[in-house]
Parts: sequence; C-alpha cells; structure tokens
Amino acid sequence: MYKKKISKEQGYCFEDMPILGLKNEAKIIPHHPERSLRNLDKVGVALLESLMANDTEAFIEILDGYLQVNKSRVARDAKIARSTVQQALSRHGNPTLKTLAKIVHESLISE
Repeated sequence: MYKKKISKEQGYCFEDMPILGLKNEAKIIPHHPERSLRNLDKVGVALLESLMANDTEAFIEILDGYLQVNKSRVARDAKIARSTVQQALSRHGNPTLKTLAKIVHESLISE
C-alpha cells in the first residue's frame, strides 16, 4: 500500500514578495474606482445602460461596487435586512425587482 502524499503548508506571504519597479517609459495613470463610484450621475448612467443592454450581471456588479462601503446604511434606510442586501447582490443571488428598486431608490435617490 502506498502512502498518500500530503502537501505541507508553505510559508508564502505577499509581504515577502520583492517590490518591482516600472520602466521609466511606462505611462501609468493611477485609477481610483471609488472616485467614479462616488459620482451619482456616472453610477446612474451606468445602471441605466446595463438595464437597456439587458445585462443584469453588470447591473448588480455596478450596484454592489457602489454599495460596498455603505450597505448597512442603505439597508437601514430601505428597511431591508443587511443580509438581504448582501444576498441580493451576491453572485448567486436572484433578487426581485422590488428588492432592487428599494436598494437603488435608497442608495441613489435619497442622497
């Protein structure tokens, strides 16, 4: 009978990775998505375009990105349990239109 190989936990950590520099000619512009998500006009337009394109995954992803920081406040304002908001916006969630309407109304319109 052969012994089953069991891998040992490796002591790998991202903190131990070397920091690599970029070439001088590389033109990198820093991108801060939270700045775009703070702009309610951009978020509203993106949500509307995703609905017109019938792309529900994009709609939920945009809404989830916007609500990432303040799900508790929106859930409280919409009078929905925070777990319901979390589940509705999860990858396997299947929210009703009524739930999405409450979340969007309280997050975008009430601000």
